[in-house]
Amino acid sequence: MADTVDFLIIGGGGVGLTIALELRRRNPRASIAVWEKEASCGAHASGRNSGVLHAGFYYTPDSLKARLTREGCRAWTEYCEEHRLPLRRCGKLVVTSTEDQLPELGRLYERGLANGVDLHLIDAASAREIEPRARTVERAIWSPTTASVDPTAIMEHLSARARAEQIDIRTGVAFQGTNRRCVLSTAGITEAGYVVNAAGLYADKIAREFGFSTQHRIVPFRGTYLYGDDTEALRTNLHPVPDPRFPFLGVHFTVTVAGEVKIGPTAIPGLWREHYGGVSGFALSESAEICAQLTSLLLRGAAFRRHAAS
Repeated sequence: MADTVDFLIIGGGGVGLTIALELRRRNPRASIAVWEKEASCGAHASGRNSGVLHAGFYYTPDSLKARLTREGCRAWTEYCEEHRLPLRRCGKLVVTSTEDQLPELGRLYERGLANGVDLHLIDAASAREIEPRARTVERAIWSPTTASVDPTAIMEHLSARARAEQIDIRTGVAFQGTNRRCVLSTAGITEAGYVVNAAGLYADKIAREFGFSTQHRIVPFRGTYLYGDDTEALRTNLHPVPDPRFPFLGVHFTVTVAGEVKIGPTAIPGLWREHYGGVSGFALSESAEICAQLTSLLLRGAAFRRHAAS
């Protein structure tokens, strides 16, 4: 016999839990369930990211990504302060290494202003006052609202808060398919009034089960960082001016919420969706599918070949 819920959320990461909490705010009496296939919430992207709250000045003005990044930075900063979660208001310096990068620095600054981000175009002396080890040619961008948080602490807090709000978090439960109004999982059958797909790296596969995302596929990439052993930590994040030819921010220095410094990231194709290193989680059919997608991109995409060569 199927159980019944008003709202079923597939995926217990940051997106899934915050959606669940917002649904609870709007629907105090509704039954809300979250399926998380791992033993705890936030085991993947939500607990493995760099922990940087980006200010939102890299993206095209008026784009959804620019607005969500700007507003997300503000909202998460306020949330961490309200709930006394670890937060480091370290800011970010974007520096140049050659005079040729100055025009792009200027364009980045103007883009940030158009996005409504608090930014300052400063000279090299002012940049060294913020971070004595920073070096830049003539000018730099200072972003005071960039901050660092602890993703693990945030996920633990969200999980505890969701349970306190009577949200049924079912860990160890994986999506298996759908049949009209019924959704199948490793724990049985659930009939849901609404289903929310917040499944991260598997969101495209689950969307196709419901008739969406027929033309889209997720191709996984993973980034790794090296931690510095310098006892004198940087005061702020240090980023190069991004190369507009590539969809990356470049290798940069990040100050963690604990004050450690790491450099990176890399951008390495994952040979399966949850390929974090070694052979853990290996799935032959999934790996074959992803390798075929990467091969197709290399053969058909000139831009992808340039990115791979870089």
